[in-house]
Amino acid sequence: MADSYDEPENDTDEGYDAAFDQHRAALYDMLMEYADEHDLSDSFMAVLASDIGLSLRMVAYASETEKPSVGGLRLDLDRYARELGDSVRDAKKYAAEFIAEAKAAQEAEEAEDDEAEGEEDGEGADDKAGRPS
Repeated sequence: MADSYDEPENDTDEGYDAAFDQHRAALYDMLMEYADEHDLSDSFMAVLASDIGLSLRMVAYASETEKPSVGGLRLDLDRYARELGDSVRDAKKYAAEFIAEAKAAQEAEEAEDDEAEGEEDGEGADDKAGRPS
């Protein structure tokens, strides 16, 4: 049975970016659902996901290499560390935009919460609008 999340054949595949984004979004949603169900913090989930990523990288080396070796695994882990470092450096470049988006999302959520709270108290948005502050 063909999965709707088909893995691209290699890194040069035209659909690689689209497939990456699709899989990333699906896994992120599953992880966040799990975190919500078990009341786990985002920072704890980040540590778990990092640990899983490292384990998967090691398993990938062992299973995808014709003759895996300790030295080869160590070299692959060095490459992995460089790749992660590159990702963190890239994320730093967009830190200002990320924080601006996060603050906007928090403000929108607070506004929704305030609106819902006002409706629960029997006050609609129209009731509050006419009142002086």
